[in-house]
Amino acid sequence: MNSKSGFRFRCHPGLPCFTKCCRDVNIFLSPYDILRLKKRLGISSGEFLERYTISLIAGRSGLPVVVLKMADDKDKRCPFVGSDGCMVYDSRPWSCRMYPLDRKEADDSFAIIADPGICLGLREESEQSVADYLVAQGVPPYEEMEGLLSRISGAPALCAERIQNPKLQEMCRVALYDLDRFRRFVMESRFLEIFYVEKEVAEKIPYDDLELMKLAFRWLEFGLVSGETMRIREDMLSGVGNGK
Repeated sequence: MNSKSGFRFRCHPGLPCFTKCCRDVNIFLSPYDILRLKKRLGISSGEFLERYTISLIAGRSGLPVVVLKMADDKDKRCPFVGSDGCMVYDSRPWSCRMYPLDRKEADDSFAIIADPGICLGLREESEQSVADYLVAQGVPPYEEMEGLLSRISGAPALCAERIQNPKLQEMCRVALYDLDRFRRFVMESRFLEIFYVEKEVAEKIPYDDLELMKLAFRWLEFGLVSGETMRIREDMLSGVGNGK
């Protein structure tokens, strides 16, 4: 399937299978997922990570990844699903927005991953194109942020030199997922003295989580991949050159 392909799907409470796909599944949360969810719940990123997630390390890159923690019962239900459906629907994760589709990165095609024997939404009469469905589900902003993240996680250099230092992995975890802690690091350390940060960005990061996340991505790419996404201030470089 491509973006113009049509498919039938509609999920609604009237289906017998409603919310069954929200049980006993592995939902990897992107940094943008966590940004949206912690704001929706009105808690800090640190509290969200502690209460709702499990942290792992990606085998290929050594970068930290975060998985949503399912309820500790026989159904292993998503903690944000109630009898009436998703309680954080407007801020639901990227993978939930994509369902029942999945994107194949190799050729930018799409496939239906839902089991037609279980997901009765695939039998509904409602039909739309893949592109229209993704827009209706609010996917584009998530894909934009995922594209920025992939410049780090998918970089050949990083995959060739897997991160193994636990302290560096923790630093990456904070920058990627614990935005409130990363903000304290930026504002309370010499970060803004050492790195050149555009004035309009520096003015926003005390309160704008999205600008802060973009800065975190740039900083990680600078340190882990290319060294071209940020600049060290000239006065810092001259100080080093003068032995100060």
